[in-house]
Amino acid sequence: MPSPFRYVELPLYADDTAVIATSCQPALLVKYLENYFCDLERRLSEWRIAINVSKSSAMLFAETGRRIPKTRTVQLFGEPIQWVDDARYLGVTLEKRLTRSKHIDQVRKKAAQRLGTLGTLLNRRSGISIMNGVLLYKQLIRPVMDYACPVWWLPLAPISRNCKCCSPSVLALLSMHPGTLVTGKFTTTWESSTSPTISDI
Repeated sequence: MPSPFRYVELPLYADDTAVIATSCQPALLVKYLENYFCDLERRLSEWRIAINVSKSSAMLFAETGRRIPKTRTVQLFGEPIQWVDDARYLGVTLEKRLTRSKHIDQVRKKAAQRLGTLGTLLNRRSGISIMNGVLLYKQLIRPVMDYACPVWWLPLAPISRNCKCCSPSVLALLSMHPGTLVTGKFTTTWESSTSPTISDI
């Protein structure tokens, strides 16, 4: 990959590549991207590397409340790269306002789906012990909520509370004695142990 120019950054991970240009003026953003894409096209042509432009997308990030103007289309190898309102990069859904609400909703649904799949094991009528049930929770459910959480969790405590819905559900299912799990602590088998939630990360 060609070295990025001024005001252009190039984060790379495996076969995923992002070209980030920064400017207060959208017209300059497009200019920075076009300049880098010219160099990129030349380098890819020299090395005879094909790229699927249809899988590429462009997004303009802006602060909440600031108007996002219409920007002309950027092209790569003569094909236009569409401007989108949200895109998925390295498993994280990014939105043009960076609210993270769409990603958090997807995480919540995925964790709830996995909880439903494990429902036959994580319930008070199964023969599994509380310790093993919590281990399943930590290994199979909590990683779904943990993934990339430093990116989206801390700035959005009110929104991210939605992700905690799975933890009480798991703990209620794991309670082998109905009614003992009232304050969020196991009072019989696991005395004085606080409930494992995503806040314990």
